[in-house]
Amino acid sequence: MKKETPKKILIVGDAARGKSTLASKISTKLGIQHYSTDDFYYEVKFSKLRDRQESIDSISKVFQNEKWIVEGTTRHLILAGLDSADIIINLRYKNIPTQWLVLIKRYFKRRGEVVENIGGLLHLMKHVLYKKHHLAHRKGKLTPTEIIEPHKHKVITLSSFREIDEFLNSL
Repeated sequence: MKKETPKKILIVGDAARGKSTLASKISTKLGIQHYSTDDFYYEVKFSKLRDRQESIDSISKVFQNEKWIVEGTTRHLILAGLDSADIIINLRYKNIPTQWLVLIKRYFKRRGEVVENIGGLLHLMKHVLYKKHHLAHRKGKLTPTEIIEPHKHKVITLSSFREIDEFLNSL
């Protein structure tokens, strides 16, 4: 018996783990439109924020569609899709140094697109450390992994390129 191909896919996970890339690959393979929570969160990418309620209302319309792929980790934007998702893919790094290395490489590759200066990169590196270990201003807030915990029956956690490739091949 062949398993049913998912039609509603939510992709969450660590910064710079490949959420957008995976969403694009799944979208191409299954012919399902994909969306980034960044497009709902920002009016002007990485600089001007949208009104919070407007962004929630807009992404909620996507979650009502018959098919969708949504990637991102903005808490208030993924909440509405948790119940209706067929699967939730959680992309994780096994450790912080690996994630930092990827963030540094991405910074030099995309300089000016995501972070304007080295201070922005250092801030992002500190943010991922704090987020992973519940430190400072994020203390007490749920991580995306904790947010998806009640839906663990439909969560697939992928931590390596091999696991990601195997998942793509299984679709």
